[in-house]
Amino acid sequence: MGLESVELVFAFEEVFRISISDLDAERMRTPRDVIDCIVAKLDAKVHGPAEVIRAKEETAWVQLTHALRISGVVDGAVMRDQKLDEVFVDRGLRRQLWRQLKEDLDVKAWPRLRWFGLSTDFPSQLKTLGDLSDWMSDHQLQHLTDDERQALTRGDIALIVKHIVLDQLGLREEKYGEDKRFIEDLGLD
Repeated sequence: MGLESVELVFAFEEVFRISISDLDAERMRTPRDVIDCIVAKLDAKVHGPAEVIRAKEETAWVQLTHALRISGVVDGAVMRDQKLDEVFVDRGLRRQLWRQLKEDLDVKAWPRLRWFGLSTDFPSQLKTLGDLSDWMSDHQLQHLTDDERQALTRGDIALIVKHIVLDQLGLREEKYGEDKRFIEDLGLD
């Protein structure tokens, strides 16, 4: 197993608070293999929608819209498809408002703005408020409570595994598939 493989296994172990043996890790050739292994270890419900993840996504959206209003960034309707450039219009204040939003949300992890000369831009994967909300919920997945972990369904586990794989391997969503092979299709070393 290469370093990237080991880091991926550690990420699964950390998020799900399970132990994956070397033998289990060697059998994990696709994301589906990982999902099946985690479902078995957690004795998760095999069927059912992604209930825990959907709740995290909704919570992230509510927190984001509330913080945007508190910080004064928006005062009217907030829509998921609103462009970040249209919400944070003043580039001179963008960095300050971005930091203020992070503080109002009281989060540790926060996407960094890119600095180009005298201009700040949002990370390329963040175009809309919906993208930012999704980023927040993805990062909240790393901090599941015991109750949330016990309530996970296969659908929840599949979404979490997908987010971990995309994040760890730096892949775009369209490259991912549960039956894609880590080494041959997803470029894992």
